[in-house]
Amino acid sequence: MRSIEFKTSVALELSGLDVTPKKLQDLVGREKPKGQHHMRYTPEDLRAARYHMAGVERAEAEANLFAAGKIPPVIVFRMTKGGVGKTSSAVNVASGLAMMGFRVLLIDADPQASASSLAMGTSDDQIVEHHIGHFLLKKTDTPDPELPAAIVPVYEGGFLDLLPSDITMSEADASLVTAVAAHERAHRFFVKNKDFLSSRYDAIVVDTAPGTTPVGLAFTYAAKEASKIAVVVEPVGDCIRALESLQSNLREIKSVTDAVVDMEIIINKYHPSLKHVRDNMGVLYTSYGKKLNDTIIPQFSGFARQMDPANKDSKPLVEADPSSVGAKAMFDVAKSMILSYGITHPGLSMAAQREAA
Repeated sequence: MRSIEFKTSVALELSGLDVTPKKLQDLVGREKPKGQHHMRYTPEDLRAARYHMAGVERAEAEANLFAAGKIPPVIVFRMTKGGVGKTSSAVNVASGLAMMGFRVLLIDADPQASASSLAMGTSDDQIVEHHIGHFLLKKTDTPDPELPAAIVPVYEGGFLDLLPSDITMSEADASLVTAVAAHERAHRFFVKNKDFLSSRYDAIVVDTAPGTTPVGLAFTYAAKEASKIAVVVEPVGDCIRALESLQSNLREIKSVTDAVVDMEIIINKYHPSLKHVRDNMGVLYTSYGKKLNDTIIPQFSGFARQMDPANKDSKPLVEADPSSVGAKAMFDVAKSMILSYGITHPGLSMAAQREAA
């Protein structure tokens, strides 16, 4: 578990509040620590600032929402093709939301466990006691008593937690092939554990494996609550063909289960100087215009460095270099999802969240 601090300029951007540096410090309600030359802010500070700005008593607001036991908004990242930056986007969005002061659970639903390594800042192989596959295979409809112990805290204060994965997740995929109502398992997991999840998190981010796997299909079905999945695509021909395959898969899910799940498409690795990229951008806008996220993530070397297996101290780009061009794009994607997925602090209206985003 690690502490997160960032400078005033980053804090102002992440807060979304139209205030001066002095006003932000007043809203946070604490003085600069002795010996610290510049004020450094934390996710807790930004959360407190939004409550103070709205004039809402935080403790009472959180208690009221937690008592309701509502499943937090779930952002499911999925793509049928690998190598497009899906995991990087999922982890950076989760970390970005956490840095903004939202409490986030990141679920790694991929046997490659890349999200687990990136979120925890280590490239070491690991075996976890209980991953999401363990919970999806359970047949009971009662809350999972092992869930709290299975979750790994990443950021101090509960702002980013991880339900990690390992290579044994592939066994869950194999077992779900023959399981009864396999497509409902992720939705059932959220429903039966909603009291625990609502008491700790404002949002849940899920990174699924590339391709069409039973676990990925289960989370796609669960995404019916949000009516969409988050899809990361690179503006190249084979990615656009994979996007067509994924859209066909969503139509099939609807025909079999009546679950309506659309796509919110995030364009990644954009390089304007390449002709084939420009041409494929035209195809994306023509075929998927209304489904495209407004933010386009540029080709940026920092994303490759954060995923480098040789880097034993890898961290999400938004955390390691929050002022970079790549991090700013990821923050913008996270802000857009605050609105499109209805992510709120307990007791604050969506109007307040629109101001913050």
